[in-house]
Amino acid sequence: MGQHPDVSCLGSEVDPSHYFSMAEHLYKAGRKQEAVPLFRHVIDDVKDTHHPQYIMSQLRLFQSLIGIGSEENKEALARFESHYFYLPEDVKLDALLQMANVYYTLWNWKKVERYADELRTLARTIYDRQLENRKNNKPPKILQSERHLVVYYGQGFLLKGIALTMQERCEEAKRYVSEYSELGWFEFLDETGHKEVDKFRIWGKANMYNLELKCGNDKVLTELSDFLDRHPIELLPSLLTVIESANLYNFKIDEFLDKFCAKLPPINTSITYINGTQLFHFWHEKAVYSFRNRQIITGLNELLYALYLSQKLRHYSGFERCVSLFAKHADFATEQQKMRYRNILEGGV
Repeated sequence: MGQHPDVSCLGSEVDPSHYFSMAEHLYKAGRKQEAVPLFRHVIDDVKDTHHPQYIMSQLRLFQSLIGIGSEENKEALARFESHYFYLPEDVKLDALLQMANVYYTLWNWKKVERYADELRTLARTIYDRQLENRKNNKPPKILQSERHLVVYYGQGFLLKGIALTMQERCEEAKRYVSEYSELGWFEFLDETGHKEVDKFRIWGKANMYNLELKCGNDKVLTELSDFLDRHPIELLPSLLTVIESANLYNFKIDEFLDKFCAKLPPINTSITYINGTQLFHFWHEKAVYSFRNRQIITGLNELLYALYLSQKLRHYSGFERCVSLFAKHADFATEQQKMRYRNILEGGV
């Protein structure tokens, strides 16, 4: 990857649309960080805050700046959130989905709900308009969104279901899970669309098991175990729900954990802001489970995993929770654990 472009050498007389064209070219070529200064220049130079290039530059800047750091994600949201309304409808689908996903990592369930509702409503509006065009023998509009339309419609239901579940509104959540579990009726499905519908069917099955656990029904653990053998991609979110439910309802899940914990990604693996957040919460909850079952040394190791991840994610409130929990059990820590703890606090690994 080359150096970041020096926008200062282009001169103030250059039309901002040239900067925008260059930035879009870089962005679409996957060179997002190189595009950032150009998008910033457009934002600074275009005086009309409703101008399409100004609004698109705000979106691209948001998409380029979100990453695994929770504080950076908060800042990116704060900068962008007041602008998304002015995007074209099909592009707005991407903005709504990404905002909902970032709020998911921040565990702000009210905001996830809000954007999930908007996403679902907008996707349905566009879908109905496409149906109307076909009925009137008009060609369907070519959408500028990054994903198939069914993705946004299904994700609106999926994210709403998760937000309700995390607010312990499990019965409400079941209705939304049912909606995205069977989207085969969706028109305009090409090969990609059918694959997306299959993904939603798998996610729906997993989340119905997770909802049963959230409601205190541990009888589904055997079925869930068999399901995860067939669909290992669902392991991390399902395991997080299992451990949270075990801590809430005092389930004994040692056999389940023995089977699946070793299959989790290593904590030093490359992470996204979604699975990194899930991994942090899992190891924090697993430490709580171990402490509750008097497995102190094991729990301290797991807490150190969570502490390391909270530092990597720049998740400061999570970091503080880990430090507080470690302090309560520090007397039982081995010298090696104490050394590891100090290294993490000092910014090491």
